[in-house]
Amino acid sequence: MDRLDGIVLFAEVADRRSFAQAARRLGRSPAAVTRAIGELETRLGVRLLNRTTRAVSLTEAGERFLAGARRVLADLDEIERAAARRRALPCGRAASCASRRRSCSAACT
Repeated sequence: MDRLDGIVLFAEVADRRSFAQAARRLGRSPAAVTRAIGELETRLGVRLLNRTTRAVSLTEAGERFLAGARRVLADLDEIERAAARRRALPCGRAASCASRRRSCSAACT
C-alpha cells in the first residue's frame, strides 16, 4: 500500500465513520479498505480506529493522526493547484513581427 493512499483511506473512513461507506466512496471493496487500514496501523504501531460491529470511532492517536492527515491532504491539494496554475501560464518568448525586419512578414501571415 502506498503511504499516501493509506492516509486518504484513513481520512475517508474517519470522516464517514464507516469502512463500507468509505469503500463505496473510493470505489474499493470494504475488505480492501479494512486491510489497508490494518496495514497502516501495523506500520505505525498504533491503533487508529476502534471498531465494533455497528460503529467505527477514532482513538486518541487516530484523532491526532487525522488532524495531521488533513493537513497533508490540504497541502497536497494546494501544491497540485499551484502546479496546474503554473502550467496554464504562457511561457517562452513572445515574438512580434512588428519589431522585426521585413523578412519576418511572410512568416506572420
